[in-house]
Amino acid sequence: MRILLDKINNIKELPRNIRLIFLVVLLNNIAKGMFMTLYNLYLQEVGFSASFMGELISMTALASALFLVPVGFLSDKIGRKKTMIFGIIFADIFQVLRAILLNSSALLTFSFLLGGLNAFFMVANAPFLIENTDKTIRMKVFSINFALMLFSSMMGNIIGGVLPDLLLNVFSFTMADAQRTTLIFSAGLSILALIPLSRVKEIPKKKRKIESGVLQSLKNRKHSLLIGKFLFANVLVGFGAGLFVPFSNLYFENQFHLPTSTIGMIMSLGQATTVIAIMLGPYLSRRFGRVKTVFFLQILSVPFMLVLGDTRILSLAVFAFLIRQAIMNASNPITSAVMLEEVPENLKGLTNSLNQMVFQLGWTVCGRLSGIIIDQHGYDLIFYLAGGLYALSAVYYYFAFKHIDRRDQLIDGKEHFDGTQKVKAKPA
Repeated sequence: MRILLDKINNIKELPRNIRLIFLVVLLNNIAKGMFMTLYNLYLQEVGFSASFMGELISMTALASALFLVPVGFLSDKIGRKKTMIFGIIFADIFQVLRAILLNSSALLTFSFLLGGLNAFFMVANAPFLIENTDKTIRMKVFSINFALMLFSSMMGNIIGGVLPDLLLNVFSFTMADAQRTTLIFSAGLSILALIPLSRVKEIPKKKRKIESGVLQSLKNRKHSLLIGKFLFANVLVGFGAGLFVPFSNLYFENQFHLPTSTIGMIMSLGQATTVIAIMLGPYLSRRFGRVKTVFFLQILSVPFMLVLGDTRILSLAVFAFLIRQAIMNASNPITSAVMLEEVPENLKGLTNSLNQMVFQLGWTVCGRLSGIIIDQHGYDLIFYLAGGLYALSAVYYYFAFKHIDRRDQLIDGKEHFDGTQKVKAKPA
């Protein structure tokens, strides 16, 4: 309880814009958590196959990949606040349309449009955090932001799992009607995020630390090579995640015949364990180095992937799912902070967009592939393939960026032995 109160006090001390955007993240991700828990189950309930669901996932991810870079430039031009407002409003519209119109062609179209609109919030969030913080609190802000995303998703998972059963029992809905009503309710909840977002004060364009000459910076071989290394590491994770993450709810329903409420609870527990792991991220980064921490977290998730593919014991599958999700996702805020600190100021927005884009490309390819594999061979193979991709990403990330840990150690060492720096650092 004391740790939780300390975290709440830390949030209260952050800049007002950061606190407001945290509230936006909370409301928006509760809605997304509800939708993620239910949507595949809803599609299966109304008669669609895993292969078709894979097509929908691919269309959404493809649109996100295509829109991320243009939206990144748009975000730099019109501001993060307007970008997020536009994305939330129109994404909610297409979420509702996907719930009520069940024609295959319409679903594919709406999924594509939704993917493009999701890019607006995805692109604007991280640069907003960078612009509204200084380096001394940035790692903490990124960790809290990511933990809040997971906590709110956890709440959404619970609500998304329980509400359909409640509607089913209280109002005698069919399961499909109960799930559809919950999906529409989630979109309405997301709209509430516009209230705190409207109170955010946009940083004037002239005050943003954005230099001119983005293309010139990209022509710099050192800059382009650095960005390429970050993108390659992330695309491997994206391919691995695209194989199984979108189908996690179906995995528990079809392999273990669990009800929606239980599946929602499992998803929420996965988010809860991840929040705990993420809060340990800054400590582990200081203790072992940021790159080593990412390597160990990602490589340790691989055995649990193999367990998920092999076991037919529910308790073991749930345990492996929870631990894998926690330790793998705990590396995300660390890799984001490292990437955005390493690239030049005028390339931060573009780099974040490209990073999100390559991750979505992984979902574009593997979302459809995974649906076909599941229909033809079951779930085992997707976990084995994803585990291999995660292992490859971890090893590559370590060897590509281990010099960052060595540099950080040298900097920390100089500060430690500098009398002025030591006095400044002592209160923290």
